[in-house]
Amino acid sequence: MKYQTFMYLTFLTACLVASLIGWSIATGFILIPVIAIPLGIIVILACRQQVNIILRDDRVQEIHALAALRALEICIIIFAIGAVILCSYVISDPLSPTVNGRYISNDDGTRSMEITMYRPQFPGNSEHIIRSTTIHNIDAMNEFEAMEYCQFRRESFQDNEQKAIAGMTLASGAILLLALFGAFIFYYNRKY
Repeated sequence: MKYQTFMYLTFLTACLVASLIGWSIATGFILIPVIAIPLGIIVILACRQQVNIILRDDRVQEIHALAALRALEICIIIFAIGAVILCSYVISDPLSPTVNGRYISNDDGTRSMEITMYRPQFPGNSEHIIRSTTIHNIDAMNEFEAMEYCQFRRESFQDNEQKAIAGMTLASGAILLLALFGAFIFYYNRKY
C-alpha cells in the first residue's frame, strides 16, 4: 500500500475512534473507549506494516520543507490579522454596542432608570435597539431587578466577548505554532 493510502486510513480510523468516544460520552457507555482506542491502534499498526517504503531524494524533501515553511508563514500572518480584528471588538469603541441610560422622576417621588443598548454606531436610533430594560425604583431595587440588570449587562457584551475569545484563541495558536517551529529549528540545528 502507498504511504498516502496509509495516511487516509489512519485519518479515517482516528475519526471513527473519536466519534465512538464522543458517542460513548453522550450515552454514558464508558466501556466503548476502552475497546475502541486499543482496536484503533491495532488497525493503524497493521496498516503501517503494509506500507511500501520508498526512499525520497533530497530534492523532494527540500520541496516539502519549503512548502511547509511557506504554509506556516501564511498561517501565522492570517492568524495574527484575525486575532487583531477579533480582539478589537472588546477594546474598540466604534465596534462596541452603545449603552444609554436615563433617569425618570415618577409621580410618586421615586426615580426610575431606563437602560437601552443600540447597535454599534447607531445610538439613539429606535430601529437599531438590541435590548432595553427598566428599573422602576432605583432607590428600592429588589433582587429580581438587580438580577435583570446584571443579566442585561452580561448579555449586552456577550457577542463582543465571544469574538475576543476567538481572537485570543487565534493569537494563542499563532504563538504556539511559532514556538513549535522555533523548537524544531533549535533541535535540528543541534542535531545536524
